[in-house]
Amino acid sequence: MDEFVSTVENQVFALHPLDTQGAFLNVPYHFFFGNASNAANFMPFDVIRTSFYKALKQFPILCGYLRSEGNGQTSVVVDRSDLNMPEYKESSANTVHISALQECNYHHSSWPAGLSTTGAITRAGSDGRIKLINVHVVRLKENSGVIIFVNIPHYVVDGTGFFSFVELWGTLCRAARTEDHELAEKTSAQKFCFDRAIIAEHLPEDRKPLDSTTMKIYTRFNPLADWLAWLSPGTRAKLLDGAKFSSDVVAHTFRISQDSLNELCKQVAQHLPDEQAPASSSLPPPTHVLAALLSKTVAQAHQKCRQQRSGLLSAVLTPVTSLLFSKETHQSLNLLADMRHPLGLADKSYMGNGLLPHNTQCSLDILESPTDPESLAQVTSTVTKVYHNADAQLVGSFIDLISSRPSCFTRPMVYLAMNPTMVVITNETAFKLYKADFGDGIPEWVCTIPSFVANFVGFLPSPPPSTDIIVNITMKKSVMKHILLNDSWRDIATIVY
Repeated sequence: MDEFVSTVENQVFALHPLDTQGAFLNVPYHFFFGNASNAANFMPFDVIRTSFYKALKQFPILCGYLRSEGNGQTSVVVDRSDLNMPEYKESSANTVHISALQECNYHHSSWPAGLSTTGAITRAGSDGRIKLINVHVVRLKENSGVIIFVNIPHYVVDGTGFFSFVELWGTLCRAARTEDHELAEKTSAQKFCFDRAIIAEHLPEDRKPLDSTTMKIYTRFNPLADWLAWLSPGTRAKLLDGAKFSSDVVAHTFRISQDSLNELCKQVAQHLPDEQAPASSSLPPPTHVLAALLSKTVAQAHQKCRQQRSGLLSAVLTPVTSLLFSKETHQSLNLLADMRHPLGLADKSYMGNGLLPHNTQCSLDILESPTDPESLAQVTSTVTKVYHNADAQLVGSFIDLISSRPSCFTRPMVYLAMNPTMVVITNETAFKLYKADFGDGIPEWVCTIPSFVANFVGFLPSPPPSTDIIVNITMKKSVMKHILLNDSWRDIATIVY
């Protein structure tokens, strides 16, 4: 660590409005490594720790502290005399064997106590500062395995930056353990971009209109959101953590076999509009069809909840409430997509946040109708249009919008809280979850914390060599109950835990 501190240079990273969009959320993941060969020198803590600080040299932003610049703008200050050092913990779980986790498919009930040192919501550490990286390395009973928990706030990275750091850390550790000096030198020379100015440099001249939902979320007067944006990062984190966004929610993880999904795609393809019908040799993107299926499944679960709430009292109140509140007719669907590809940044090693929300409204008449290939094709068509429309011109328009209103970053969070039927879907299947090799092979399993924030759905890759898709769903308990009973979902999804 002392060697790392000696290399730190004073610098200030002015965060981009894209960084603050998810500032209230963490990026927390667990990496489970099994000692299948019973190696005595399996995952040595000292080399893992030393390699961590070597990796930190190439990610100096992670040892800075957040500074509010006013009007919703935030910077990360790296000050050698006042470093915000990572929270790095090591422990042993002498009562938990890796076999117990494997038998439970890594269900969190089998995890060592205290494994996750952060939750879904960004909050300050014991020293009053928001740590920009948290690590907990746990050795399991009889040296049967090691679990590495890593958390980085969304303030500074998205999934691309997060998994790039973990992969870098693992490679440096592997090089040290194998005394591969060529690999160590090559990896240490790898450059990462943290300069947010690169985004403006790659914006096109032309623009295209944003959708009405996005405009409504970001431009309508919202005093609660504006007040939250006015608070300092630490105060806001403390307040949001106390709000218990994860209360009364439950998460489940499912596996979608590639064969089953491909078969569903074939059925859906027959009902797509002519302009979206794929060539005979191809199919609609599987994740588009999966997003459509999730959109319908969640909408039908909410419909079941409303039906269960109906009764004598509801019959009495309905005439009154119908005069006060308009009937919900659409589901807000938020599809997160990476701006690196449309802006030509995919090969620039940009480590800042690149996720943009693409919003659309899906008719409940379609979503609540029985799930069959035809109705799925209607929703898939909507999803595909959203993604195809997300080009450089649309990215430019969105960045113009949030840059002109830097304090608007809290509005999506408030909108989500006020619209409990909204669904947020993020496709992480291309992220490098299983690339980190610390010298004993890649992880057996990678997953996030047991319960995230309600209405979030994540698509993740399976452990190699499988090409199945892992789906993590976090919903209110009442909604999840009906998702688990949905026949169309159960036909394609196998519950992992």
